[in-house]
Amino acid sequence: MSPVRIGILGAGAAGVAAAKTLQAVSPEVQADVFARTGEQPFNRTLVNKGVAIGLLSPEQTALPETGAALVADTVRGIDPRARQVHLASGQSRTYDGIIIATGSRPRTLGEDVLGRDDALATGRLTTLHSLTDATGIRDRLAALPGSARVLILGAGVLAAETSSLLSAAGHDVALISRSTLPGASVFGEHIAKKLLDLHQARGSTYLGRTIQAVRTHPDHISIVLDGGDRVEGDLAIIAHGTLPAAPSPWNGPDGIPVDDRLRLRQEPDQRIYAGGGVAIHEHPELGAYRIDHWDDAAAQGAHAAHTLLYDHGLGDDPGAYRPVSTFTSSIHGHILAGAGHPTPGSTARLISDDPPVVLHEHAGVPVAATGLDAVALIHQWAPRLHHQHTQN
Repeated sequence: MSPVRIGILGAGAAGVAAAKTLQAVSPEVQADVFARTGEQPFNRTLVNKGVAIGLLSPEQTALPETGAALVADTVRGIDPRARQVHLASGQSRTYDGIIIATGSRPRTLGEDVLGRDDALATGRLTTLHSLTDATGIRDRLAALPGSARVLILGAGVLAAETSSLLSAAGHDVALISRSTLPGASVFGEHIAKKLLDLHQARGSTYLGRTIQAVRTHPDHISIVLDGGDRVEGDLAIIAHGTLPAAPSPWNGPDGIPVDDRLRLRQEPDQRIYAGGGVAIHEHPELGAYRIDHWDDAAAQGAHAAHTLLYDHGLGDDPGAYRPVSTFTSSIHGHILAGAGHPTPGSTARLISDDPPVVLHEHAGVPVAATGLDAVALIHQWAPRLHHQHTQN
C-alpha cells in the first residue's frame, strides 16, 4: 500500500500538533510541514514573554522536530479540488489530504489613522506577533540609555501580559484602549476590574479613547487621541488582536469556515481541514467565532489530524471538536486562567470570589470559565464545558 501523502500548511501550534499526531498514530502517513520561506518553526507564546524583553534568544523559541519533512517555502495558494499547494518558489505539490494551519496575522491601526505608515516604517510603531517584531522591540529598548516609556495600544491578553513584562523590567508603560473596561466581554466584569486595578497601580491608562494620529520624531513617538490629547513615548506597540492568515482562495479577512470535525465547511468531501487561528467555527445560535491561543490551536491541529485519519480509514471518528483547552497568562504577579470560549451572547456569573472565578453560560449551559489565581479551579471546570458546533 502506497503511503498517504499529507500537506500541513503552517508550522505553528496547530501545524506541529497535526504533524505529531499523524506521525504517532499511523506509519502509513507521509507528511510535509510548510513554514514560511526563511523561517524555522517557533513558539509564538515566547515572542513577548522572552524575546521582546531580552530574556530569550530567537533560537530558544524553536519548536521541536515532529518527524515530518519541514519545507521552508511560503504557501501562496491552494487548488482545493485538485488538493494542489502552490508555493512561493514556483513549485506545486499535490496531496491526498491537506491541513491548513497557517495561523493569524496581527491587526494594525486603521488606514484612517494619520501617520500610521510613516510610524511603522521607522519601527517606533510596531506589532508584537513575529520574531522580527520581537527582536526589533528588544533592540530598540536595548539602545536606550535607561528605562523606556512604552505605549501599549490595546488592553487584551497580549497587551496585559506585555505591559506586565515591561513593567517588571523597569520600563514605564501606558495602556491606551478603546474600551472603558478592557476584557469585560471575555473575562467578565469582575475579573476585568481586578485586571484594570493591577494595571492602574503600575502605570497610566487611557480608557475609552480612540487614536486619531501618530507622530514620529527623531527620539520619540506621539499618539494623538480623540480630543487632541497627546501621549508621548519611546515606542508604541499595537496589540489589537489578530486576523486569520489564510492562503488563497481564502486570503481575505474572514478565515476558513469549518464543520464540527474541522473539515472545510464548503467542501467537506475534499479531504481538506483547517485548525487554529485560521479556522472559523459555527455555533448554532451565536454564529461564527474564532479562537487564537496556543493550547487551543494545538488541540485543533490534533483534532483535524484525527479526522483526516478517520476519513482515510486509518483511525476512529474523533467526534465533534469542543474548545475547552485551558490557557494561562501571567499579569503583574497574578495568573489569569481560562478554558472554553465565551462567545458573544453568553452571560457571566461569579461563582467564586476568593479566588475570583467567572462562569460563562449560554441558556444555562457553561461554555467557558475564567479566573484569577485559580488555575486548579479552571482545570476542574474545563471538562464540564459544552460548546457545540452546527452539524453538517
